Amino acid sequence: MKTKEMSAKYQVVYKELKEAIVSGRIPVGEKVPSELQLMERYGFSRQTVRRALEELTRDGYVTKVRGSGSFVREPAPKGNGRKMVMLIALFAQQYFFPEYIGGSEQTLRENGYTLNVGISNNRTEEEAGYLREAMNNDYAGLILIPAQSAFLHSNLYLYRKIKEKGMPCVTLGSYLPYSGFPCVVNDDFEGGRLATNYLIERGHRRIACLMNSGECCGSLRYAGYQAALSEAGIEEEKEWTRWYVYEKFREFVEQEELVKTCLSGVTAVFCFNNELALAIIELLQKNGIRVPEDVSVVGYDGSYMCMFGRKKLTSVRQDPLKNGQIAAEKLLRMIENGDRGENIFLQPEILEGETVKTLEREEKEV
Repeated sequence: MKTKEMSAKYQVVYKELKEAIVSGRIPVGEKVPSELQLMERYGFSRQTVRRALEELTRDGYVTKVRGSGSFVREPAPKGNGRKMVMLIALFAQQYFFPEYIGGSEQTLRENGYTLNVGISNNRTEEEAGYLREAMNNDYAGLILIPAQSAFLHSNLYLYRKIKEKGMPCVTLGSYLPYSGFPCVVNDDFEGGRLATNYLIERGHRRIACLMNSGECCGSLRYAGYQAALSEAGIEEEKEWTRWYVYEKFREFVEQEELVKTCLSGVTAVFCFNNELALAIIELLQKNGIRVPEDVSVVGYDGSYMCMFGRKKLTSVRQDPLKNGQIAAEKLLRMIENGDRGENIFLQPEILEGETVKTLEREEKEV
């Protein structure tokens, strides 16, 4: 009885917001009322209004932007999906995702295709909603930046359905084994090995490694790190490696325990990305540890974030704008020429900055 009552309540919110969106009273790009505003307007619980917003997201009427709220989406194509491509990104404005989107959109537009963007907020359930939308609306193809890519099982059944349906799909930024989708990614194993070798060649033998456990590329970068240590005859110590998840990023980079354990006694640290590298530099400096005089730091991605901070960050470089263009070109070949779609692994390179010190012999031996 209680479940039916809650169901009826959430449907009231859903139907009224849907009508306002379809009629244009809440136009495309406009923010819909927040959970708190809806609770006050209807007198319903947070659980009820959240369910209504989740259904609107799943059905393609709104998109959620983490930290900002829900916004009205461009309507899904009806009947002409063969010239529409969907790109599912983790975030709308954070980090380099706008460059991924911009590179893909430009290439598709030049070839007569329209791009519709879905934002998963790095949540597999929101990604699932967009995957269903792409299948139900007969999109020509799909570019997927996978959410929580280390946990392939979450949406593997949907990936398989898309493959069975014959819809061309390319993954961008992460390789998804067993999905059957070709990828356009930096060779993250080589990137991890490259970053670690760069430090080893400059005399570092005690190197910490901080990686994201929620993304497949984190595991690959760590494997490259291990390979470089092994090839150099360096035995990895257990304390050197720490894993974190995106949702607890702030907690991770603010814990003093990192300085006392993982970062104690090392001369360098290899970080999952530039965002993490900059936060670790801040943590080290807060504890009186100078970069690079006391500890060297290498990031990953080579994005505009390399320019932040007092010193230019040394980083493994990738070009998200170019990667987005390559992914779109690959998808177009699959759509129009029936290409099978082999994987494209782009070779990483080091973008030298000012956060790595070359050690003298006596420092190497300490």
